[in-house]
Amino acid sequence: MRALNSLLLAAVGLVAGAVLAGCADVPKTSALLTYESNPAGAKIYQGQTLLGTAPVTQTYTLEAGKTQITTPQVTAVWTSGAKNSFWTQLVPGDDRVATIERPAGAPNMQADLDVAAALAKSNQADADRAKDQSLRDQKRNSQACLDAMAKGNNTAAANVCN
Repeated sequence: MRALNSLLLAAVGLVAGAVLAGCADVPKTSALLTYESNPAGAKIYQGQTLLGTAPVTQTYTLEAGKTQITTPQVTAVWTSGAKNSFWTQLVPGDDRVATIERPAGAPNMQADLDVAAALAKSNQADADRAKDQSLRDQKRNSQACLDAMAKGNNTAAANVCN
């Protein structure tokens, strides 16, 4: 029986090794690029198509016969109407961030800074809510809470779990 177990373990090890070796040979065929804007809050367009409000993450796929990925040109458009375009080259497997800067001489910078400030405030409120929810979840999943609920002591559970 011991010999059979050893033989099975060796066979499983060989198969796992072959599978992992096969994975290592698979070429990466795509790359990620996250577009950010400075100041924050610019709309990101590819041609006439709105990709979203920065930050926006896009996946680009390698074309057959190529070794690099050339991204399409995107344009960041701020509330003030300021625009700046961007494109780059990526290597398959990349996960990069590109910050598109507002043109320095474009008028009405304050409008764009106001949008960025409002966006930062909203993002902070979202982060605060997520943190509060995480803390509530930790309390509800704590051993003390689970023990109090198992004992059927609702008052103790309310004190420990909330």
